[in-house]
Amino acid sequence: MYEAQLNPISNRADWIETIELVDDDTGEVITDLTGVTAVVEVRSRAPCYRHLGGTTEDGRIIIADGGIIQWRFTAQEMRGLSPGPYEIGFTITRDGITEQELIGSLPVVDGVVR
Repeated sequence: MYEAQLNPISNRADWIETIELVDDDTGEVITDLTGVTAVVEVRSRAPCYRHLGGTTEDGRIIIADGGIIQWRFTAQEMRGLSPGPYEIGFTITRDGITEQELIGSLPVVDGVVR
């Protein structure tokens, strides 16, 4: 599992994030993601409330060739986030086994423009 401090994102723009999974033993990018289901969630800390979420099943997360995983939330969806710190979690499931790949902090800044 990777503990991340993500770069700040704007609540007035599309948020597109791209990650790769790396084999802990070899340090190589895992390119065969056949049969993988991925889930991402963003929540506020206090009170704990889920603000954004997506999966490979709902199309929010796509798995591209070469082991690239990408999620996207629109500017309209991002407007629902007040500026401040949020928590993010990302899991993958393959062959009935779920692994926590990423957990961390996600700072959201006010994008100013209407």
